[in-house]
Amino acid sequence: MKKLLSPLTFSLAALLFLGLAATSARADIVHMTTLDGTTPKGGVGHKPESILSIQSPKNGSDAAGGVSWNGKKDVNSGDAKNGEHTKTLSFAEAGLTSPSVLIYMDTEDQDNDLIINQLVLTAYDSKSGDILFQASLKAPVTFPDEKNGQGKGDRTFGLTDDDAAKLAAALLIDPNLRLGLYASTSDDTGSFTNFKLGQGPAPIPEPATMFLLGTGLAGVAAKMRKRRKAAKGEE
Repeated sequence: MKKLLSPLTFSLAALLFLGLAATSARADIVHMTTLDGTTPKGGVGHKPESILSIQSPKNGSDAAGGVSWNGKKDVNSGDAKNGEHTKTLSFAEAGLTSPSVLIYMDTEDQDNDLIINQLVLTAYDSKSGDILFQASLKAPVTFPDEKNGQGKGDRTFGLTDDDAAKLAAALLIDPNLRLGLYASTSDDTGSFTNFKLGQGPAPIPEPATMFLLGTGLAGVAAKMRKRRKAAKGEE
């Protein structure tokens, strides 16, 4: 039975992933205003684990950097701070139980205002480093009042249900995939901006997703029936 389940699961995941990718190669991250203020308290060094910390240079007001996975190790770029607060995470390490991923942004801006220009969540194949899924912020967002300071919890971003379903398909292909993050900010006056991942509500599959799932199951089932008939003919 185990020999049948592994190909079945992989085939279904591949069908679902390819079908979803064909409908839209781009996934969106949205600012979830209804969840602002509910981010974890405690800042860097506290649970949940940080995935990215960036800091603008002392004489600058912009910061941009990220962490990616090359199949063997993490690779930091730009203004990402080295150390334990910037690292890719598996679902298990991030404490995630479903693909409805939230991104928490914890800011420390002396001038109170901050612009987030880019925010990109990427899922990497744990063995090859290939990109299995990617979502990006739809448009820059300006926050005029960011005076809470580090550890207070500020802003929350997340995936739409459709895009969470695409991440679910990638997770079926590689349950150990690594999540990386890239961010760029403006007007942050040399301060840290820290990001963590959190668990959102379980996504509700859209009709198109359910259709693809059903089609994939039907195709795999037909293939299995054909194999059984062929095996009986050889007896």
